[in-house]
Amino acid sequence: MLLQYFGFQQEPFGTTPDLRYQYPSQTHREALASLEFGFLSNRGFTAMIAPPGMGKTTLLFRFLNDIRESARTVFLFDVDAECEPRDFVGYILRDIGITPGQSSSEMHEQLTGALVKENRAGRKFVVVIDEAQNLSDAVLERVRLLTNFETSTGKLMQIVLSGQPQLSDKLLQASLVQLRQRISTVCRLVPLSMDETFAYVDYRLKQAGYDGEPLFTKNALELIAKASEGIPRTINNLCFNALSLCCALKSKQVNESMVSEVIADLQLIPQSREPIAGADNVEAEEPGEPKRRKRPKRLLRFWIPAAAVLLVLCALGVVWLTGSWVPWSHAEADDRALDLKVPTASVPAPAATDTGETRATDTAPNSAPFAITVEPDQTLQDISEQYLGGFDLHRLHQIQALNPKLTDPDHIETGQKIWLPGPPSVRMASNATPPASVRKVP
Repeated sequence: MLLQYFGFQQEPFGTTPDLRYQYPSQTHREALASLEFGFLSNRGFTAMIAPPGMGKTTLLFRFLNDIRESARTVFLFDVDAECEPRDFVGYILRDIGITPGQSSSEMHEQLTGALVKENRAGRKFVVVIDEAQNLSDAVLERVRLLTNFETSTGKLMQIVLSGQPQLSDKLLQASLVQLRQRISTVCRLVPLSMDETFAYVDYRLKQAGYDGEPLFTKNALELIAKASEGIPRTINNLCFNALSLCCALKSKQVNESMVSEVIADLQLIPQSREPIAGADNVEAEEPGEPKRRKRPKRLLRFWIPAAAVLLVLCALGVVWLTGSWVPWSHAEADDRALDLKVPTASVPAPAATDTGETRATDTAPNSAPFAITVEPDQTLQDISEQYLGGFDLHRLHQIQALNPKLTDPDHIETGQKIWLPGPPSVRMASNATPPASVRKVP
């Protein structure tokens, strides 16, 4: 849907490690240069440390692609944390097409033969271990011993350890001091800056074939940079959902208000942090953008119960001041309690407005989905606003979850049955009956 609407040739914010979309930030260029220098200098051990979502795996694929002509490579990803040292050697042998032997000594001979064969062919042997922080100390010690395969001219095996910051903490343990001493190069990936985030989004859009007016306003990009904290994976999620909402609203540019709504839906703002500027934006601030309905503030969930308690206390105070609070016998307790009519659990339901309207949700017995029939000239946005009280990305996802065949929200036909999440919130006159097109699930 996004490809056709925005004119993309490919999905610009995918989740797979595609080398074509790897943005060459300064930190990524430096890390790649460190990996290649460690390979060319035959140093034995290299380590790369980065937080989750920084593109470690994509960078490793780039490194392996660059050296594939001159090296035999093994890529091990997310090795089982309960793996034993003997099993780890078996993983390497299987990756190069050798069935592991029955004993450790036999597997050692098999690996030695493979290393010597590659060395005679003029190729280096490189083992890349991603998510290495999950390896036990015993396996990491076996990894260290693997670099003992060497000749008088250099190492027969080079190893790259890649992992999250926990890997750095693990390497500082006293039990792994020998491994730490053998690591000659340590490179790190750091989050993107504000300017790099802008360039990152633009780079991926161009790689996807987009060539047109800016898809994101400056304020929207600033909000994405702040909310994502410069983590590429989070930037991708924000941009994808913001474009989806933009498409659903039939707009051609993502503004700050749309990004704010996506941030709230993805719950990217921890309560312990300062609120991000623009997160509670009510109306689009860019010129020419239509005003949009204000999202309910999160504080509502706190002051509504407080208002109920205050109402109860006020009622009790009135009773006390009027002198009607006097001791009575246990036998009269129920009758007097009825006379006082003091609310004890919740705030009374608000009275109907003078417009004569009431919501169907006031009488809805449950929250089961319900079906409607599309009327002439109706759009999905019209239906959502009529029966669900509004139209946004969250409601669109709910509707699509109930209607798997509804792949294009812009294409619905008269007479088509569409399921909506219940209960219906359509506003109707108090003396009217529900529309014939609304049918509750039995």
